[in-house]
Amino acid sequence: MSGWIVHRADRPKPYLARFQPKGGRAVSKSFRTKRDADKWLEVQSVDKTRGEWVDPRRGELTLREWSERWLAGRRVRPSTMARDESVIRKLILPHLGDRRLNSITPDELREWVADLETAGKAPATVAKAYQIAAAMIRLAIDDGRLARSPLPRRVGLPTPNREPMRFLTLAEVHHLADVIDPRYRVLVLAAGYTGLRFGELAGLRTDTVDLLRRAVTVTATLSDVKGRVELREPKTPRSRRRVAISPNLADELATHIGKFGSDGWVFTSPTGDPIRRTNFRRRAWIPATETAGLDGVRFHDLRHTHAAALIAQGEHPKLISERLGHSSIRVTFDVYGHLMPGMDADAADRMDDGWDAAARESRTIRAPSPITDIGRTAENPR
Repeated sequence: MSGWIVHRADRPKPYLARFQPKGGRAVSKSFRTKRDADKWLEVQSVDKTRGEWVDPRRGELTLREWSERWLAGRRVRPSTMARDESVIRKLILPHLGDRRLNSITPDELREWVADLETAGKAPATVAKAYQIAAAMIRLAIDDGRLARSPLPRRVGLPTPNREPMRFLTLAEVHHLADVIDPRYRVLVLAAGYTGLRFGELAGLRTDTVDLLRRAVTVTATLSDVKGRVELREPKTPRSRRRVAISPNLADELATHIGKFGSDGWVFTSPTGDPIRRTNFRRRAWIPATETAGLDGVRFHDLRHTHAAALIAQGEHPKLISERLGHSSIRVTFDVYGHLMPGMDADAADRMDDGWDAAARESRTIRAPSPITDIGRTAENPR
């Protein structure tokens, strides 16, 4: 293992450093000064000694080329894949796409994040773009293409603003159901009274609705990605669940299925096909919210409304978590904990219910008899 420097006076970068790993092909790099060339050779030698040496040629791929390989190896839901492809195409490649993997620097990544902020991108969008870029770079390290991570220790990512939740009254839910296209009336009621996500409701089949036992079973979710509609596995294992429904909702569903159900689907478009979310939002949802005086309300806010109604009527958080299909009860507290500020005080008040009875009972308990010390008898002295 050795290295040497060749001086070529006629070149813009006259110092060519060549490093020869034992049993491998020589690698080289040009520098403007001999000092920089010496430093590079020293780094190669130290890395080789530590067993951390990476052939620089493996990092010659551009980030654009590497992103294609990274995407090809992804095993995620179609909606997630579509989002990642869009973020890479619109936010990452225009800035970093032509950069070689081994030439990207921490300063460059920090400047890129700052440029996205300056361009007015939302904090959550900037954070997602950096997350994806960082994931691609980490895979390059794992794949032996980079010896060191160019990811900065401190990036200065903007803090994402959590999108505010809207909580409707049940009267508003019914009003919204009354003004929307009659085909979607029960869809609105079902969302407000079950808390199911849009994809879960759109994916309901008639054989997953048990009107006799008053329950619906979530076995799949309808996904609409790049114009293709298909049933997919639920969001998480706990999203696969059975949710009880009220007698009134069961009656509404029975009437709806008889009138609008088609080809085994519970909720359908005017053509009898599965509901496309974008079409539903543009053609039915937005006009209905405007008519009802609920501008800006999202369909997902009906899920929040259901959770708030359960909390208001004093249901246990575990039951709420199970109905909503949260991955854990912690998620329920994280999302809706601010709606439960009185739970601790209520629990303390309920502890008071048995106070007087316990106090009275304690006065009737007989005191124990005096204990006789049998350890110091004449027959058994200490």
